[in-house]
Amino acid sequence: MAQFTSQPSRAATIGVIAVGVAIAISSLSIVRAEITPDKSKTFSCSSGTACVEGNSTGSKTWGVYGVSGADGVHGVTSTTNGNSAVAGISMGTSGNGHGVYGNSSNGAGVYGTSSGGSGVEGHATSSIAVFPGVYGVSKNGDGVFAESSTTGGYSALYARGDNKRTTIFFAYNKATGGECVIDPKANLTCTGTIIGGSEFTQRRNSSGQRVLTYASESATATIEDVGTARMINGVANVRTDPAFASLMDRNWYYVFLTPLGDTRGLYVSMKTPTAFQVREVEHGRSSLAFDYRIVAHPLDADNDRLPPAPEMKIPRSVQPIQQ
Repeated sequence: MAQFTSQPSRAATIGVIAVGVAIAISSLSIVRAEITPDKSKTFSCSSGTACVEGNSTGSKTWGVYGVSGADGVHGVTSTTNGNSAVAGISMGTSGNGHGVYGNSSNGAGVYGTSSGGSGVEGHATSSIAVFPGVYGVSKNGDGVFAESSTTGGYSALYARGDNKRTTIFFAYNKATGGECVIDPKANLTCTGTIIGGSEFTQRRNSSGQRVLTYASESATATIEDVGTARMINGVANVRTDPAFASLMDRNWYYVFLTPLGDTRGLYVSMKTPTAFQVREVEHGRSSLAFDYRIVAHPLDADNDRLPPAPEMKIPRSVQPIQQ
């Protein structure tokens, strides 16, 4: 049998080598794509939607997820046109979704600090009343906590109503039913007790100047009423205003008299829950007018006298936050 040896041509040999190199390069690129780099990677860009973008269509899959011993996700910007270092936008048109959500087991859920504006600012553009600008819920701390060290007259907590029907502030305790409201006219209404220092009332005098007046203080809860009555032949029976009498506990009340004319003197000869009698001393029979002032105890008030002030507890969140 005839034998022969086939020798590959030069072109075929080069082709095989080229294919092998291509396979090797392809294999090398695949391996490099699967390796997670040990060092951080910086992506620089000046156009497009984003330098780094994560897109998820799953209902339980995050678009971007960051885990770190420092900040999980950290954003820095030098913008001056109102953009943000970190922006969260919820595009849902129904249901419930958060623009930014913060959750912490050992600190603030969302913490904001600023050297030139608000630490945290919230705006609600929805016409639905259940969506406030800022909403806080807590089971073991402050729902919303505000702190400010500014000396420029700014507030730690600032609330504003932009129309005549907007309530400026509303606080409600579901467990006790207590509430406190500042209505659109800045009237403060609370179901509980208001405890503070000196109480002032702002008044306008005849020159149009606004001045402050002090509120009367008493060792126990009292209500007062004043009036003018007239004595005929030394005696006057004064009927207490029914509206005021309905507020008195009727156990005690005081009557102070000021005669408006010459008299030997006046005294209260009898008091009932709805009236009192005034006579002139020494069986006098003068006929003249007199002013009176009634001081009584409110029907629904406690009978305590100078009760001790409650201890003011400083919230935990007032402690300085370490950054």
